[in-house]
Amino acid sequence: MKKLKKGDSIIVIAGKDKGKKGEIMKVVLVTGCSTGIGLSTATLFSEGDYQVIATARSPESSEELVELGKKDNVLLKTLDVCDQESVDKLFNELNDFDVDVLVNNAGVGGSGSVENASMDFAKNLMETNYFGSLRMIQKVIPSMRSRRSGAIINVSSMAGRRPFALMSHYCATKYALNGLSESMAHELARFNIRVTLIEPGTVITPIFGKANSIPEDEENYSIFQGRMIRQVTKGLTELGCGPEVIAKCMVDFVTTEEPKLHYLLASDAVDNVDVYEKYGPETWVADGEILDDDEFFSVMKDRYGYEIG
Repeated sequence: MKKLKKGDSIIVIAGKDKGKKGEIMKVVLVTGCSTGIGLSTATLFSEGDYQVIATARSPESSEELVELGKKDNVLLKTLDVCDQESVDKLFNELNDFDVDVLVNNAGVGGSGSVENASMDFAKNLMETNYFGSLRMIQKVIPSMRSRRSGAIINVSSMAGRRPFALMSHYCATKYALNGLSESMAHELARFNIRVTLIEPGTVITPIFGKANSIPEDEENYSIFQGRMIRQVTKGLTELGCGPEVIAKCMVDFVTTEEPKLHYLLASDAVDNVDVYEKYGPETWVADGEILDDDEFFSVMKDRYGYEIG
């Protein structure tokens, strides 16, 4: 892997109306780049005037990431956001280069009832999805603050805006990330550091194959498992979007003069959050008492206009 040193790979090469010779490129650091959203984001930024630092736990295990790393303006680095030593090592290796844009994308999924999921299961989700992002944020803020410039992009989920049965622990990590980001955006505005939350619905990526699921007992929770599978299937086949849509939103956020704090992406995210906010949490709780699947999905269609096959 290439080692980033002062003077290396951060000078824009003139051509095609992009940049001027001798101009310093903005440095974009993306976590979780082995597949999906992270890989698409690193790829799209690399097509512009950016020096991209693409990180993953095992960069060499992704053929597409290794290929991307052959570009002059892409640097591959090993990073485990759950390990403070790994985070410290990365920033030491960057030789004090200033990160202009941080994309906190590394994350894990998982489903399981509050009753049956182990404490280790819950801690693992929070360690990656919340504390992993926090570790990276705390590393980049001092430099951004001193320069009065920077952008922090946190990849959250529609599950940070509305709850889902059997996804309590995952939702908790995304609600936590949303609360952190909203508070932080207020704190950092005076330093000209923009913060945003990318809140996708169903995105067609390998995360669904990597997610951990806790087996549920037939008597108490299996009904929710069946409903969740039907909803995810609907999202994957009809309502979701590809990772390139998410990547484009992030690039646009960095350059727009009117940035937003929240970006809900994919039609199922917009629909789910809209109906939850319209009817409120009490209605959502009451819907959990409906035991018949046909009745439940009929309510989803009639009340919310959300039809699930």
